Amino acid sequence: MTGRERILAAVAHQEPDRVPVAPRIGVWMDEHYGDTSLATYLRLCEDFGGDAFHCESLPGTNYVRAWPEEYNLPEVRVEQSREVDEDGCTIIARTFHTPAGSLSDRVRICPPKGIWGWMPDPQYLEHLVKTREDFAALPYLMTPVATDMGGYHRAEEMVGDLGVTEVYVTGLLGFRAGDWRGMERLMMDYHDDRAFFDAQIDFAGRRMMDETRAALEGGVRIIFGSWFYESLSAGWSPTIWREVFLPWLSRQVEMVHAAGALYHFYDDGRMQTILPMLVEAGVDIAGTCTPPPVGDFDLAAAKRDFGRELCFKGYIDLLYTVKLGTVRIIEEAVEQAMAIAKPGGGFILGSSDSFREGTPLENVRAYFDAARKYGSYGGGI
Repeated sequence: MTGRERILAAVAHQEPDRVPVAPRIGVWMDEHYGDTSLATYLRLCEDFGGDAFHCESLPGTNYVRAWPEEYNLPEVRVEQSREVDEDGCTIIARTFHTPAGSLSDRVRICPPKGIWGWMPDPQYLEHLVKTREDFAALPYLMTPVATDMGGYHRAEEMVGDLGVTEVYVTGLLGFRAGDWRGMERLMMDYHDDRAFFDAQIDFAGRRMMDETRAALEGGVRIIFGSWFYESLSAGWSPTIWREVFLPWLSRQVEMVHAAGALYHFYDDGRMQTILPMLVEAGVDIAGTCTPPPVGDFDLAAAKRDFGRELCFKGYIDLLYTVKLGTVRIIEEAVEQAMAIAKPGGGFILGSSDSFREGTPLENVRAYFDAARKYGSYGGGI
């Protein structure tokens, strides 16, 4: 079978020739191959015998999470300054003067591939939306939703039969409310100013749905819904998840299915408790299924209780198993995962997140070797 056939069979809860193998591997790939391009990723899949699961970004610019030299905001005047601090990090201060008032923020961006890690996140020193009054100016920072999915189709053509291509659409908080307001303040808004909280969620949700619709109308066949800002590991409760996040997820998945596409849900933290909600929403693929001690995913329980509805993708711990473990530890972890989740399909062997820099080459090879050794169905469909 081809990689594409293998993945789609697993998602459909059929048994292919072997379990698809598609870990998140961008960071390690950058370290060992020198870049994270699609061409390099496909080369890696061929080198190690993996199945391509490529995620393409939506076109367009999100100024909540981007700090270019120039801004394409016709109704807004932008003032921006940059300075480098004693640690070599760049502090960017900017003010957006909009017809509804001014917004300002400050962010610290540290250089990658050094003491700050391979891909350090920006550090917000000051968020855009500090008060209720600021929120009125936020719509002026939103660029029109991009509708040209040419990048996706070019990527899909490159991937071909090696695997599948999906498009990344963030949830309600990631690169949206969680960044323009800040997670701590947003959590306080839920308790102290519910109307303000709801207004932010509604604004983010409508944008999420518009982006999803544009992707689907542009021919995208798999939506990668990123919900790690909404994770229980980020501090949200199951009660809030059901009340606030589940209705929006359900609407998004319904839209995806109405277009004949698949929905891939992403949370790299604790997710065992929300699995029933993912089933209720109609999610097709659930990842990253992070096991203890970082996450709480119980593969055996998940397979037993939800394995007929959800295709699980991920599971193998990137740090304690793959990076810091031995070849034997890696093989045992893969063998155990296959024994639990392989029967009946519905499983794509992956990782709890991207294999990190410093992971030994022999460990990565051991992971893929074990996947082929223990993943065979002995003939397939």
